[in-house]
Amino acid sequence: MPVASSSRRNRVAPSSDIEDGPSQRSFRDDVVNDDDVQARRVVKKEKKTVKGKGRATEAAHAEEDEEDEDGRIDVENFADQPLDKSQAIIPMKGLGSDWEIVIRTIQRSNSMVTDVAVALADAVEGDGDGAQKDILDLERSLKELVDYENEMHLSHKVVQNLIQEVAGGVNIDNVVEKYQDNVRESKDAYSTKTARQKYAKNETYKNFKQSLYETAHPGEAMPPVTDLIPKEPGDVSDDDDDLEMGGLTQDYKCPLTLRPLENPLTSQICGHSFSGEAIRGLFNGSRGAKNCPASGCTREFRLSDCKPNKELAKKLKLHARRLKRKEQEQEVEEIIE
Repeated sequence: MPVASSSRRNRVAPSSDIEDGPSQRSFRDDVVNDDDVQARRVVKKEKKTVKGKGRATEAAHAEEDEEDEDGRIDVENFADQPLDKSQAIIPMKGLGSDWEIVIRTIQRSNSMVTDVAVALADAVEGDGDGAQKDILDLERSLKELVDYENEMHLSHKVVQNLIQEVAGGVNIDNVVEKYQDNVRESKDAYSTKTARQKYAKNETYKNFKQSLYETAHPGEAMPPVTDLIPKEPGDVSDDDDDLEMGGLTQDYKCPLTLRPLENPLTSQICGHSFSGEAIRGLFNGSRGAKNCPASGCTREFRLSDCKPNKELAKKLKLHARRLKRKEQEQEVEEIIE
């Protein structure tokens, strides 16, 4: 039989099992050592670079901090500076506009309180004790709203005065303090007024009392508002010329047609109201001014000065309904008799 050759029997051992010879170890060690040395050199160089950059960065930050400290504003000891007209007027006008928005919001609330009070009085004819209490509560709420509205007007007026001063070249270096002081003085002066002085000439309050009075006394003239507000120490005498004299009544007839107003237009010049169709016919397309057709009025106005009066139109409907109800009550009384 053939015998296997020694080359088949003596297999080559794996390379991992072969001992490195001197030449192989020295060559590999040299390569590894060279790589390690180069890597260490690179790392050392990078550390030096980073360290150098870190020192430079720290120095730069220190320099910036010194600059910041040099330019830092001492808030506590920083004096007020005069307002710059070019920068101050626009924000102040914006503040004035904000006050106007608040005023209009309060006025809408005033109208809602009046409507609720009139609806309540009209529903129960103002006779129920509970209704009277609710109406008095509504009146107190209305007075508070009138006070708030007055405060907003005072604030708006102070802002407008400051705008005029700045626009005129006046240097104001304490604008916040001046604003607060002026508003505080105005509020203090208002708070010392009596109820008559606060509300007797206020159109919102007068309309409230007028509307309620007409509910219970349709077609009758309301006495002066001062008669409906108790007198307090500090009020002038009732016969003083500064107080409102004579009764108040809402005329629901058109001065031109002498019939109940329809789609009323009110002159913004003199305050008289007319049926829309009638006043348009008087001007007949003319754009010029004409004498007011209301008896005793000497004012002149244009057709463009006459604006729709939604509040008056609402009162007209209530007035017509009350008159109709009053007629029905009279008919019932006649039948019973």
